[in-house]
Amino acid sequence: MVSTVSLPAVRQVLVVEDDPSFQRSIAEAVIQLGNQWLVHGFKTGAEALACCNDPAACLDLALVDLGLPDLDGIEVIRAIHDRFPAVPILVISVVSTETRVLAAIRAGALGYILKGDSSISMTRAIEQIMQGNYPISPKLARYLFKLAGRGPAAGVPELPRLTSKEAELLQHLASGKSYGQAGEAMGVALSTVQSYIRNLYRKLDVHSQTQAVSRAREHGLLVKG
Repeated sequence: MVSTVSLPAVRQVLVVEDDPSFQRSIAEAVIQLGNQWLVHGFKTGAEALACCNDPAACLDLALVDLGLPDLDGIEVIRAIHDRFPAVPILVISVVSTETRVLAAIRAGALGYILKGDSSISMTRAIEQIMQGNYPISPKLARYLFKLAGRGPAAGVPELPRLTSKEAELLQHLASGKSYGQAGEAMGVALSTVQSYIRNLYRKLDVHSQTQAVSRAREHGLLVKG
């Protein structure tokens, strides 16, 4: 009889970070866990989502920065969570505003640590989230406790759920583009843009382009240039 040796399963992690140096730091933190990991690193949200949308894609962990050059990191988190609802998602970012932290959690993130936070290492945070815990930087934890103490009436308003196209259109409008210019940039017809606009007005509860952009900023839905 030929004996067989069971090899340890290779775990796969998605790293979405536009800074090559920090992307390497994250990969090194993952490798320090001691298991066999296959790291899929991407600099843009679009590349990461293309990987996730592959029918053969398999994922055990996702590490996402919010300040991506193309898509809003919140939208990337939401798409990953929709595609892999059981996969833990950890935000590693410099962004620390209350609205963005809450938006990330509502989109599906189970942990959130700040870059440069010496109180919790990336390796420890990754280890915790893989164990079913919820790692979060102490500064951000204070936000959450403060908000929990306010009650729902005084808390941060619920963030509307936008599609990637609606979020992209908002970004174009915020930069001063007309509907026609936004449609050209997105590669869609003006009628399609108008359909997105109607949806945006309904979701944001506004009645004009100016109000839509203002409400989007209020909710932290716009990527800062």
